[in-house]
Amino acid sequence: MKMDDTNTLSNRNIAAAEIDLMPYVSALLDARWWLLLATVAGGVLAGAWAFNTPYMYESGVRASVVNLKDPGGVSPDDRRASEVLTLVEHGFVMGTTRDNHDEVILARLRSRDFTTRFLDQFNIYKHLYPEHWSEEQQSWKPGFKPDRGESLTRFRDEVRAITLDEETEILTIAMRWHDPVLASEMANLYVDAFNEFIREKTQNEVQRKQIFLHEELLRSDIVEIQQSIYRLIEAQTAIAMLASARDEYALEIIDPAAIAYKSFTTSRKKKVIMGTFAGVLLGIFAVLLNVQIQIMLRIITRYRAAERSVKSHEDYKSNGSI
Repeated sequence: MKMDDTNTLSNRNIAAAEIDLMPYVSALLDARWWLLLATVAGGVLAGAWAFNTPYMYESGVRASVVNLKDPGGVSPDDRRASEVLTLVEHGFVMGTTRDNHDEVILARLRSRDFTTRFLDQFNIYKHLYPEHWSEEQQSWKPGFKPDRGESLTRFRDEVRAITLDEETEILTIAMRWHDPVLASEMANLYVDAFNEFIREKTQNEVQRKQIFLHEELLRSDIVEIQQSIYRLIEAQTAIAMLASARDEYALEIIDPAAIAYKSFTTSRKKKVIMGTFAGVLLGIFAVLLNVQIQIMLRIITRYRAAERSVKSHEDYKSNGSI
């Protein structure tokens, strides 16, 4: 009976130790200077990080995809030739457009082919690696050559952002950079360069088709085939003229990029405040964790002492009974 009372008292002491808040409060008061040091250290580290990290600005162009419903102005469905010839005309004339035209334009806008061309054309590498570029000589410093694959990945993940509004089908081509003027210039240049890129692809395709059609015209003696080929040549000429005459050939600019006057990243003041709070919270957590570990060690010590006491008592009783 006496041993049961001892165990009950021990369990009560353990429970009381578990719910007692005074050790935590006392530890926080004793560590107040350490907490103050942690607070100052958090603010200083956050301030150093904030002032060494430049503000980032974002400028974007809002544009819509130009969808050519009737390229070349010649409809193959006029049925001015036989059914087979009409299908041929349809393939030549309507081959420049697709049912998923908008998706194809968006894919080409993000493509490695065009992005690499843009980086090369405007030498964006010098902005990605400014420490290795000599402005005076307009060349790379000796011993350095930018990695095109790494530059493409950095530009795609850190600089360029292309989003599509599913409801309005409006594209936003944005550039993020620590220089707001350069961010707006790159965004506008990107759209202009893409229109030129698609125009060149169209003109090259038209030229290739016209060469083929002229060769077929010389080989054919059938009047209906010659008439069909003339219509195809006329349509390809109209497509080439449309591509040359229209500046915004693939993307129609709705709102060009303007210089951003406000950074989209967290302000330095907020970073310092957040670092200060983080320092004091980490300090409090360390103090409370230390107190909790000490309490657990004391509980374990008492528990083992109680176990040894019970075992000794049982051994004594067993020896006495013998």
